[in-house]
Amino acid sequence: MTESALAPQASTQDESKRLARRHKALERIFGAKFVKTFASPYMVIEDHVILSPVAVRFYKKDFEYLSKQLYLEYQYRSWKGFNAELLKRYAEITSTKLANIKVLMTNTINRLRKLLDQQGYKEDLTLWPAAFKDDVPIIAAHARSYIDMLKMLDDVNTLAGTANLMGVIDSTQRAEAEYICKKAVRAFRSILQTEVAKLYREAERIIREQHSSGQVDQAMADTVAQQGKDIAAFDKSTEEEEHGDLGMDLKGADPSQVIDDAAATSTAAAAAAAGRKRGSRAKGESEAASRAGEPAASPAAAVAAG
Repeated sequence: MTESALAPQASTQDESKRLARRHKALERIFGAKFVKTFASPYMVIEDHVILSPVAVRFYKKDFEYLSKQLYLEYQYRSWKGFNAELLKRYAEITSTKLANIKVLMTNTINRLRKLLDQQGYKEDLTLWPAAFKDDVPIIAAHARSYIDMLKMLDDVNTLAGTANLMGVIDSTQRAEAEYICKKAVRAFRSILQTEVAKLYREAERIIREQHSSGQVDQAMADTVAQQGKDIAAFDKSTEEEEHGDLGMDLKGADPSQVIDDAAATSTAAAAAAAGRKRGSRAKGESEAASRAGEPAASPAAAVAAG
């Protein structure tokens, strides 16, 4: 009887500690004021590890702000009179650019892994002298996608660093692989900031109309006022960062085009590499068949076999 009575109690204590840990993570990242008004399901990725300094930097500087803005898009959908086309555009752009960054990262990772494999090497996961670990609260679906994007950025930097140290690629090639992926993440932030400003102006319009009618929803007004402060603070910190790191300066380039071009270029390179591999395989099969006195396979058959 004693054992069966104690087991549920221990389980309850463990669950209480787990909930307290999650709440602490939510409050640490977003602040007590935000948590007080936050009324939505959330999840926490416990002990999430980020390895490369650039990914850690993106997380520390951007994650809180981007998460709040991604959550606001969902929140605004319940506001009467909010322009649905703006929300649709915001969702489409966010999804499309994240997908294209994933294409770029995946192609870059695959290319670097192939280069290492060809020389008999594997990426060195002990490459980094220190790792950053945190409990990461997720309040919006694309905030999770952003964390996944930073994990891929980690993989790019680890693979590029390993390939460079092993002599598989030179320093210029390493820097190029790291830079294009870093630039894409930076461009995503710029795109989101532009679209966020449009949502903010629309939210301001609704609050102005409420004032005109004499029926102001104070909670809505407070949300818009806080968003305005967050946007201004983030704009200022972004300008300061660009002065300190030229890699964060898009130099007037269209951020949307930066991402799309990088994804397209990496896809074309991957397709070309695959074509060369199929051609080499077909040539090898043809030569082997000739040596054996057998008819060579047709190019079409070789492609189909590949």
